[in-house]
Amino acid sequence: MRIRLYLLFAFLTPYFSAFGQTFFPVGDPVVLQEMAPEQANEVYLYFNNPSGDTLRLRWRRLEVNKPNAWDIDLCDYGTCYIGIPSNSDMSFVYDTIQPYLKLIVQPGQTPGAAWLWFRVYELDNEDNFQDVYFSLHTPGVTATDEPVQPVPFEVFPNPATDMVYLTSESKEPVVCRVFDTFGRLMFEKNHLLQTSIATADWPAGIYWINLGGENRQLCITH
Repeated sequence: MRIRLYLLFAFLTPYFSAFGQTFFPVGDPVVLQEMAPEQANEVYLYFNNPSGDTLRLRWRRLEVNKPNAWDIDLCDYGTCYIGIPSNSDMSFVYDTIQPYLKLIVQPGQTPGAAWLWFRVYELDNEDNFQDVYFSLHTPGVTATDEPVQPVPFEVFPNPATDMVYLTSESKEPVVCRVFDTFGRLMFEKNHLLQTSIATADWPAGIYWINLGGENRQLCITH
């Protein structure tokens, strides 16, 4: 199973909707965590409630990619489940309480990577939402489910407009991939020493470059 690289999300700032954001993730909206084999790993993602009001939050499962042998159960602020249901409501959240999503991940002896995407929103107001992500892997595995073979490289110019250049000291071809903030693959080719990427038609924003397990953030401006 090949898990698309979504590490690009890890440095995104919280999304603020037109209706006013009453809650947001604590820290980055992506949890990056290594899973220890042969044990239950607990992974939390907390939310702040700066509004001072009582909130009722609901979550929806948007995407789950994981090795078949992994067991993953989900808990929210209020209930724990066997597996990951499609959606559910949290308990009422007061201003002194941080609601959360928690995963209990048991990879057993199976190495690999998992990607999970959830949308959390106010009950009866889906326009006020936050998308959050869990990017999980076992030792020696990247988020693309490939062996870790870091390849140091440089990106210039950055920020860029029409063209980006990558240079490295790699003596063997290494796959270079670029992803946008929705996890869509924008570019893929074998890289050796230097690669150029035309970005004139790409929307302005943040992208992530992965080269053999090494990652760089890229900013496109127009």
